[in-house]
Amino acid sequence: MASDTPDIDPAGDEGVIDIASPGVADAAIATGAALACLSCAAAITGPYCSNCGQRNDDMRRSSLILARDFLKDTFAFDSRMWRTLGLMAVVPGKVPSSYSHGQRSKYTPPVRMFLFVSFLFFLALGLTHTMFIAIEVTAKTPAQIASEKAVRDKALAEAPAEARAAIEGADQREGAVVIDGAKLDCYINIGTRFFVRPQDIAFDEAKWRACAESFSKAAKDEIEVDVDIGGANQKGGGGAKVDFANGFDRVVKGLDQMVANPTAFNASINVWLPRVMFFMAPILALILAIFIRGKDAFLFDHLVLSLYSHATGFAIIGAAIVLAQFGVPHTFPVAMALLGVYFIAALKRAYARGWVKTIYSTVFAGILYVLILSSVVGLILANQVWRTAA
Repeated sequence: MASDTPDIDPAGDEGVIDIASPGVADAAIATGAALACLSCAAAITGPYCSNCGQRNDDMRRSSLILARDFLKDTFAFDSRMWRTLGLMAVVPGKVPSSYSHGQRSKYTPPVRMFLFVSFLFFLALGLTHTMFIAIEVTAKTPAQIASEKAVRDKALAEAPAEARAAIEGADQREGAVVIDGAKLDCYINIGTRFFVRPQDIAFDEAKWRACAESFSKAAKDEIEVDVDIGGANQKGGGGAKVDFANGFDRVVKGLDQMVANPTAFNASINVWLPRVMFFMAPILALILAIFIRGKDAFLFDHLVLSLYSHATGFAIIGAAIVLAQFGVPHTFPVAMALLGVYFIAALKRAYARGWVKTIYSTVFAGILYVLILSSVVGLILANQVWRTAA
């Protein structure tokens, strides 16, 4: 067995094996000359040591060359990248299954694929000025108002007498917050849209301002009249009521800026979103480990599948964003549906399970994944709303 200590005798040339520098190593490899492994000093004739497996290179480079090599290794679009992307698109689940079972030389590694595709995705998001989330506000038509009033009147007529009297009394009370709009100038339609450009958002600013101001005023009046926070009627209790009113006002202002200026609001969201998605990859792997177990379903297999699946998700949604630039309608819901079908097919092939088990695993794993992702995104949005109005 080779010793860990290099066999070097500085007093003479007999039995000495030189440890070559990288430049000498490259020349020796080209000519087929023998070298000594930089790690274990075993004699080698190629780029890798047959004794310890290390490449015979000390990796000492200038900072610029190291940065260049890192970018090249991470984002290199070689033949393996084409093969990997092609198989991922045509045969869902084959790449992660083959890679986790040892066929790694054919495919781009999952981490590199994840980084490369996510980089292109967020680049496309920035270049197309696409926002992650935006609120669309439009005025209700007379027909919508009449229809909603008819539904409300019917429900009110069918309600118990006590409940009907309470609602009618609330309608008459000055300053009451009435959801149906009796006291609020909020005859507007509000919708949430994801991955949309600013110019594609319909925003009736006049109607929104009127609704926001009337809602804020009515809510403050309601707090002042009815809400008793922390013993507001006791000594010093009024301070708690004031704090609550100020906090409510701050939330309303944050929501107002989110709706009125979605581009600025999304600036911080676009900073946090890549970080969130990076950590969602191992979270999906842990979720899959709950629902899919067996000798061919180790955590490593789940992580590989998760990274490739996230890369696929970035590619599908990125393609939807590009198509939306050309006016193609409904790109986001179609992309979500396509991603769901793809994930089912990938799980089916990767773990060789029946359709019933695959669909069961996909549905429950998907629900848990969406709940976690929605919770995290919701917290980010809430924090941004709070900070925006600071």
